[in-house]
Amino acid sequence: MSRWGGLPSGPWAARYRGGWLAAGIGLLLLFPLSSPDAFFLDVFTTGFLLAAFAASWDVVGGVSGQITLGHALPFGAAAYACALLTSLAGWPLPLAVAAAILLAAAMGTGIGALSAPLAGPFVALLTLALGEIAHEAAVGNTFFSGPGGYAWGGEGGIPVALPWRDAPPFSSYYAALAFLCIASFGMLRFSRSGAGLILRAVAGSPITAQASGVPIARFKRLAFTVGSAFAGAAGAGFVIHVGRATATDLSLELSFQAATFAAVGGRGTIVGPVVAALVLHVLFQGLSLSPSTRVLLYSMTLLVTLRFFPGGVVGTARDLASRLGGKEGTRTPRGRVRNRNGGGTP
Repeated sequence: MSRWGGLPSGPWAARYRGGWLAAGIGLLLLFPLSSPDAFFLDVFTTGFLLAAFAASWDVVGGVSGQITLGHALPFGAAAYACALLTSLAGWPLPLAVAAAILLAAAMGTGIGALSAPLAGPFVALLTLALGEIAHEAAVGNTFFSGPGGYAWGGEGGIPVALPWRDAPPFSSYYAALAFLCIASFGMLRFSRSGAGLILRAVAGSPITAQASGVPIARFKRLAFTVGSAFAGAAGAGFVIHVGRATATDLSLELSFQAATFAAVGGRGTIVGPVVAALVLHVLFQGLSLSPSTRVLLYSMTLLVTLRFFPGGVVGTARDLASRLGGKEGTRTPRGRVRNRNGGGTP
């Protein structure tokens, strides 16, 4: 297995993989120097955060095979926690962010404990139900900030108290890009660690893993905990960027987007969902499409991917690399035979 979380590991991939990643990051670093419109900087900044969120879904749904349709729950919970702790409790922003991530991780542990006895579509239904309960609770509850009578919550959401005003778009852009790189590296390290390999074994054949003595329930909880912690970090970053936690942060649409990005990019690869999320979000959001149109396009993209490219972009690249490697393998012995006979070149 590739140490890059399932990416192709043949000579073709080894030659170009690092170059493509470096080129992509380099272009993203240089993009603000082209004096783009503030709108496009905002689209990219949001795309970086959603890409990290999609990768966190892949830790749960791809690496460990626990398909979740409620992954927006830790994302939105962290966003709301960040807003409430800074606006109502007056906590410093770094402390509120740390508490929000811990809350998301604890929430993931709870979801993992509830879903541990379940498998397949029942995990998806459970997480869908939990996410929708939280979403409806956020939509339907409005409360007052105090004697002043400011109504918060409900559709309007809750503002987050930031220690700065009108942060330059460039700083948000580079901060989100740095977060995406660090979070992706952390999730890649986890996916290729010993625990990550065990999770892949559990995803491949739970019965075989259990027969080998693997405590499946514990590793399922671990996958939900780690994935939810990174989702919470993305949610905290998102609410800092937009300045307000809303019920949309807990919506099914957000969970569906993450699952779509993972399917298109290649489940279990971490890098694939990151690339797919960034490309699709920038494309659809950059065209200023309406939310309903974006959902329709996401659905069509998912259908086309599942029908014609079930392995996603990375899976297709892996198959292509395997075919190229196979052709090289068949050419090499022929060359050696010609050399032994004195008729070929090395």
